[in-house]
Amino acid sequence: MKNKTLEFAISDFKMDKDKGTFSCYGNIKGNIDHALDRTLNGAYQKSIDNHIKNGTMPKMFWMHKSHDLPVGAWSMMREDSSGLYMEGKMSQTTMGRDIEVLAKDGALDSFSIGYRVVKEQWNQGDKCNDLIELDIREVSWVTFACNDKSLLQSIKTSLNDGKLPSKADLREVLKTTDMFSKREIERITAAYNPVDECKTLHELLAQSAMFK
Repeated sequence: MKNKTLEFAISDFKMDKDKGTFSCYGNIKGNIDHALDRTLNGAYQKSIDNHIKNGTMPKMFWMHKSHDLPVGAWSMMREDSSGLYMEGKMSQTTMGRDIEVLAKDGALDSFSIGYRVVKEQWNQGDKCNDLIELDIREVSWVTFACNDKSLLQSIKTSLNDGKLPSKADLREVLKTTDMFSKREIERITAAYNPVDECKTLHELLAQSAMFK
């Protein structure tokens, strides 16, 4: 079981400017994202049922910063035909008010769910990883949803600065290509160490045949 995040640019975000309450989709199902993950119908429901049973809700953070205080609270969530529908309210803390002002101005409109994978399966036909069941831990406000272009630009900037990409960034980039299987990607990134000159990115990719 893995802890992961899944980011989505909000297409249906509504905020009550007087009360600070809002509704949105924390995640849309059925589409293959930049990391080749696809959330299937029913993937959220067991987690939703468990939250209702235990009287809990996922936490609301800023950029998945779970070591910081929450910025608001979720009041309702459900799975519908589109995905994970959420309703929440911003807390009147400094960070909560800042996010609320930016959202009202239209500067923020994206979210990312933090979840634990309970059940998943690689779909060879569609070349994607089907997420069958998720344990939803938190839903964060994010500056923008991650995508291939922003990720690749970030890595290009690091390389231009004389730095190597992190393990996480390397894994995500490899997932966007058809060159490696999911198992090969995990083996490559497991062996890769950006601070170890003996295991540079160039060497690992050049020797990738050894993992097949």
